[in-house]
Amino acid sequence: MQYTTYTLYPVGALSARSAAQPRNGVLLRGDNGGYACLQAWPELGDNPLEYELDALRDGSPLRLGARALQCIELDGAARAKGVSLFDGLVVPKSHATLTVSATPAQVYNLHQRGFRMGKIKVIPKLSTTVERLVNLASMVPDWKWRVDFSCTLSKEEALQFWDMLSDAMKARIDFIEDPCYYDVDVWQSLQDAGIPLGYDMPVPGEAIIPRRTTKPMMRLVKPARHHSNSGLPVFTTYLDHPVGQCWAAYCAAQFYTGKPASEIPLCGLVTHHVYRPNPFSERLGMDITPDFHVPAGTGLGFDDLLEALPWKKL
Repeated sequence: MQYTTYTLYPVGALSARSAAQPRNGVLLRGDNGGYACLQAWPELGDNPLEYELDALRDGSPLRLGARALQCIELDGAARAKGVSLFDGLVVPKSHATLTVSATPAQVYNLHQRGFRMGKIKVIPKLSTTVERLVNLASMVPDWKWRVDFSCTLSKEEALQFWDMLSDAMKARIDFIEDPCYYDVDVWQSLQDAGIPLGYDMPVPGEAIIPRRTTKPMMRLVKPARHHSNSGLPVFTTYLDHPVGQCWAAYCAAQFYTGKPASEIPLCGLVTHHVYRPNPFSERLGMDITPDFHVPAGTGLGFDDLLEALPWKKL
């Protein structure tokens, strides 16, 4: 196996736990000619990137490495056949992914491009967050909102945040993602208060989370980290390299094949705009819309760009 490093440069802070600092990752090339992306988020619970790479060298891949190997296998098989992995598939439409520093002008611009829902990363300063959310929402009265706290609140703070919203604003919340770390009694109390919940952070026994509380919760699936074989989850990227973004888009399209369009939720697959442009993201189109633009090429695409990278033995 071979690898090459990359660095992505955010245009703003990407979550309540992540500053607007460069993100480092690697692209992998398997012996079968397939490619994958591996980018860790230690502040969100991942092992450091070097741990993942060492585990791949030892033949005992960790969570992210195991998913990357599956990507390599499928991508390589498609490249060997000279076909795109996206042939015959339809990628779900996406919500607008907003950085912590998103402005009303940016939100209005995204509305003009066809987006009708925003996912916003927020900080645990409740009065500031409520004011900002209401301000942004006022620019796009028909939008629904997904609000991601990245597990930075306590139960009491989550309930306080909900109480601070007007009834009109509450009606526009699609779900609040990971307000605090999962605990069945805590999350049941949040549901009892009327809070629609979504969960993303990996926790022990996560497969049975939806059956432990009395109301359904939205499952968010990041194919770089885990897979899904049930329900109607929201697929999102790992805010990683465009190769990883395409892997997420492929997994979402494959999962929802044959399902009625009315049952497919908006996903979070158009995310390359949260970083400064690079040759790969430019292939996905910088004039972003809710539609994912599949890059040309075999497998996940980018054939010529990938071939031109400086590969080293892992």
